[in-house]
Amino acid sequence: MHSISSEIVDFKDISNITRLQQSYNYIHIKQQLNSKFPNFNEQLRDLKTGQLNFLHTTDTHGWYLGHTNQRQYSSDWGDFISFVSNFKLLVEENDGIPGDLLLIDTGDKHDGNGLSDLTVPNGEISTEIFMNAPYDLITVGNHELYVASVSKYEYDHVVPHYGERFISTNVEYLNDDDEWVTFGNSKFRYFETNVNQFKVFSLSFMFDFHGGNERVRVHSINDVVKEKWFKQLLKEYSSKDVDIVVIFGHLPVSHDWLEMYTLHSALRKHFPSTVIQYFGGHSHIRDFAVIDELSTGLQSGRYCETVGFLSLSNFTDLQPGVDSIDDESGTVKLDRKYIDFNVHSFMHHTNKSSLASFNTLEGLAVSDKLYTHSQDLKLTESYGVVPRNYYMGAADYKNNDPNSLLRFLEDEILVQLEPKVCHENDIQHFENDTNNSRIVIINTGSIRYDLYKGDFNRNSQFVVSPFKNKWMVIPSVPAKIAMQIQPILNSATYILSDDGDAPDLSQLLSPYQRATNSKLLQQLKSPIDSPPKEFNDHQISKLMHILVGPTESQDADSRDKKTRRLSYGYKTIDDLGSDGDDSIHKPLPYFPVPNVIQSYENPINFVESLEEEEETEFVDVVFYDFIQPYILWATKIACEDNMKLYKDAVASIRFYNDCEEEFNIGELLKKYAVDNWS
Repeated sequence: MHSISSEIVDFKDISNITRLQQSYNYIHIKQQLNSKFPNFNEQLRDLKTGQLNFLHTTDTHGWYLGHTNQRQYSSDWGDFISFVSNFKLLVEENDGIPGDLLLIDTGDKHDGNGLSDLTVPNGEISTEIFMNAPYDLITVGNHELYVASVSKYEYDHVVPHYGERFISTNVEYLNDDDEWVTFGNSKFRYFETNVNQFKVFSLSFMFDFHGGNERVRVHSINDVVKEKWFKQLLKEYSSKDVDIVVIFGHLPVSHDWLEMYTLHSALRKHFPSTVIQYFGGHSHIRDFAVIDELSTGLQSGRYCETVGFLSLSNFTDLQPGVDSIDDESGTVKLDRKYIDFNVHSFMHHTNKSSLASFNTLEGLAVSDKLYTHSQDLKLTESYGVVPRNYYMGAADYKNNDPNSLLRFLEDEILVQLEPKVCHENDIQHFENDTNNSRIVIINTGSIRYDLYKGDFNRNSQFVVSPFKNKWMVIPSVPAKIAMQIQPILNSATYILSDDGDAPDLSQLLSPYQRATNSKLLQQLKSPIDSPPKEFNDHQISKLMHILVGPTESQDADSRDKKTRRLSYGYKTIDDLGSDGDDSIHKPLPYFPVPNVIQSYENPINFVESLEEEEETEFVDVVFYDFIQPYILWATKIACEDNMKLYKDAVASIRFYNDCEEEFNIGELLKKYAVDNWS
């Protein structure tokens, strides 16, 4: 582990400014080192600014160096800071409608990138880089709550840095005086904007999260809305001059996320004719939801792929009962866009025609620090060159697509796992003294990103899978039982059993896959049917048409030529349609992702094994410790009425490999890269 002291750049330091001016070209070259320029011919949709404008980030997870192997997301955090600065000036000095700009972040600043994950505490450097952004409203995500040292760093450094702008309504922190306090400056913020003097009342909420460390606690929204202090707070500020209520936090804005609607119902009782604007996160998707006639919600993706934009005009002194969301005929005028994280988009939306006019000294300073930290952490240390793109959802796992990342992990990566002991503990370790077959199971939620063609370096290890789990094993499981575990866990996106102990299998997926599946299933349902619980082949075909098929009536030949000129990227469908992405892309295909994948070694004849009356073939079932409850549940289902067999399996669980630093997925990928791609 590498720890580096890092400070926020002092832009009042004249000597520092002079040095940056003198080294402008040098910094720019370093900023673009090993990254791809965006396509400056990309078709873009313009932003429509208004009286009140928002830029929103969420779930950045430490990606402040940008995506070096993806040109459409190749900007770094310095570019973003230059964009914010330029855009703020453009909005405030607009001759037509001078506007305000509020910058919002809704949490999850690390876990997923070497810049954040190679320091102790996690996020020490990346958070300092992040803090150069002048957020007006900011809060925590669940990834700030897992580890006590990370929570302490967030509370001790980030909260005081942002002061009154850092709020949390339902998250508390146990401070060094052993007192439970708000994880932020306050539970709310009431303030006035600089240009138009709009009065803003703001609250921030975390979803009902139970996985935090001993120094944090989250009060569920269902409980908070019933508490006396919260009701009194709403009563007090509903009697004040409030032009807009802004609710931001680490929970999705999707219609199936019921917590938000519980909150909205409580708010609407006190603010019946006030615009309530939501900004969400956690599920990693681009989304825009119309909640009621005076309320919408924006969610702005993940991993520094997206900057969310929203503008509002004519939103004060409203009355309920009007079609206020319609920007043609209604009262409220709004625009929403999902901005691709690259300098082409950033320059276009700030009316800059050259990098020299776009870059700011503040932005260049941050890019300079990013370069330095990248070198110090050896993030560009190369282990090989990835020969092709490997995709999670854009390749057909079911039909063995050679570009499937999941098939690649099954066939080439998981098979490298070895039994090994690194820690002395009370749990018995595995003794490899049999000739059993072996399956190794992981949940696909542990795989967080695609693997792109190009350099595989130290940073790449954390991009694909940042988690460091230990490996458990149920040794000598009868083959006919072992071979049912994966199919049971992949039987549906949601639980199929009425068994009260059945887990929610969707939790085996990543937040992005869960949310994407939910949205697509909603789009596939008929007006009178409930959404299906899993994808069949017919629905997949229909889904391809929704995502890839024509959206405008035009000649097929001209459409094909136009599509061929487009690059791959997001094509978002939300409550306002399909024109939200600022960059016009052709979408990658989408194939449903299973809940779990598994490698299989020393193959046996599955059919013969399952048909044999005697259980003569045995399999060692190896899996991440994180998914042990799911493995046990599936094993119980497979054992049917043979409870002795199930109890024996539970009693035999032991460590297979507890060397989480040496045998995590990132390290296994590194070993493969060195052996095969270097």
